[in-house]
Amino acid sequence: MKIKDNKAFTIYILLTLVIWQLMISLSKIFMNEHFFKKNEDLIFFLITETQNKGAAFGMFQNSSLILGVLGVVVILFCIFYAAKYFSFQDKTKILSAAIFTSGILGNSVQRLSDGYVTDFIKLTFIDFPVFNLFDVLITSSVFIYIFFCLREEIIKRVKNCK
Repeated sequence: MKIKDNKAFTIYILLTLVIWQLMISLSKIFMNEHFFKKNEDLIFFLITETQNKGAAFGMFQNSSLILGVLGVVVILFCIFYAAKYFSFQDKTKILSAAIFTSGILGNSVQRLSDGYVTDFIKLTFIDFPVFNLFDVLITSSVFIYIFFCLREEIIKRVKNCK
């Protein structure tokens, strides 16, 4: 595999691993009863604990192995894509891809090792399924990527109109 930009690829890999480890640490803090009691109301959310053996919104229940393997495939695709297409100028793409890969990595590792994902954040201001920090990473990375792609497109179109 030929890497387009070694610096960009290295930053992507390092960011992915740092974000992943940070989220593991934060998850452990949230799940530690010394810091937060179960079902403790923290204004907008409460800490609870559920074992999710499926995907988002309870889909594909009892499919942890398939979802874990699919996660590994997605991670490999992201790594190959980053190696082949990222350049150092693509800082927002590198960041959003690293956040996305960290989220997939976190959920996949737990799915393959435990057979489920531990979800523990329950929003109190809206009826929404319980989720975890890796889910937040996946979702926010998609929004970051879309935002910056739209921003790039708008900038191009404004420059072409002048």
